[in-house]
Amino acid sequence: MVYKILRVFSGGSHFIYGILALTQPFYIDEFIRFGFSDQRVLIAVFQMIAGIGIILGFYKVKLTQISSAILTIMMIGALTTRILIKDDFVQSLPAFLYMCINSFIFIKSIKGIT
Repeated sequence: MVYKILRVFSGGSHFIYGILALTQPFYIDEFIRFGFSDQRVLIAVFQMIAGIGIILGFYKVKLTQISSAILTIMMIGALTTRILIKDDFVQSLPAFLYMCINSFIFIKSIKGIT
């Protein structure tokens, strides 16, 4: 049950974050601060697609595996970026938690646990 809740949470929140990154000035400014303004649209679209993929993975486990792997890698990059730009612990915590959640989803999906 926790696994399913985490999948819906991760998928939904990554999809929403992708939309926010495309439309909201605060998030657009954050990508500038991260040094990724040129890649913002690409990153946002990947987050939206992978978020949907985790949710659609309820019907096709391969989608969960691929999507959670992509999001895990993206969150490793996000955490690394936060560390490199010297964000504090609280600012870096969401990237770390999402990295852990998506890693958990990936490992469970590989093991065939639904």
